[in-house]
Amino acid sequence: MKSILYLIIAAILWGLNFHFIKFMLAETSYAEAGVWRYAFAIVAMVIMSLGAAKRWLTSKISIKGAFLVGVIGLFGFNLAVYTGMQYTSALNAALIMSLNPITTIILSSWILKTEAKWYHFMGAAVSFFGVLLLLMQGDLSNLQNFNLNIGDLLVFVGNVVFAFYHIWVKQYKGNTPNMQFTTYTNLLCMIGFLVVAGVTSSDISIDHSSDYWLWTFLLGVIGTSVSFLLWNSGVSDLGASKSGIFMNIVPLATAISSLFFGLEIYIYHLYCGAIIIFGIIVTQIFDHYKGKINSLKTIE
Repeated sequence: MKSILYLIIAAILWGLNFHFIKFMLAETSYAEAGVWRYAFAIVAMVIMSLGAAKRWLTSKISIKGAFLVGVIGLFGFNLAVYTGMQYTSALNAALIMSLNPITTIILSSWILKTEAKWYHFMGAAVSFFGVLLLLMQGDLSNLQNFNLNIGDLLVFVGNVVFAFYHIWVKQYKGNTPNMQFTTYTNLLCMIGFLVVAGVTSSDISIDHSSDYWLWTFLLGVIGTSVSFLLWNSGVSDLGASKSGIFMNIVPLATAISSLFFGLEIYIYHLYCGAIIIFGIIVTQIFDHYKGKINSLKTIE
């Protein structure tokens, strides 16, 4: 139950992130935004882990796993999304990322040899329908006016990369302390953005508005360090395919949080949200009872 709660909270925070990123990109390049985001996140995690410094010195971490998660899974995902969101909306990006549960289930069954059950696909499909209905403002006929562009394509690439992120966290985190693993992978991601900033001649400046630093703080500390700590813990416990379904909460959180940024909420937000949550509950119920049945068989 704790792992499920962690995943829900992390997904809600990520829903807010799409707004924070758009605000930052209005004032800076995606490379600089990425550098400052992960700089804030790393400082926050280092401060939170001061009491565990001795444990870090004795614990082992997979170099290969840290590279795959930090450079390809995390940096690759963010690079695709940051670049894509220069050309598309926060809600478009959230819709495309709602494909992540199905993508994760398919890749997890291929790489980790996990058993993809019919109810995993059913729950993901129900939730995706809720997401689609949500972003079509409760009317599927609006789908004919929904246009894809290069930004949407880049976010889709990010979706696929993030599915690999889930798999690699489950595959390589092992017994490495969650705080340590998350800090190292975030550091690698920040280095990636520093390299991009150098290649693209993007300035890394402190000369920004107070609003910019507020969004950066919220994105780095809350939307990155806290959310990834919670998410990695949940994925490590439940597995990639079971955790991926919670990504469907992200677009719901993006839509509802729009209230705080001057946008209105309508009745379709409520019933679409109910559909999304129902899809998640379906998957969890089947997993729960399947576990109980297996336990009874073992006792017999």
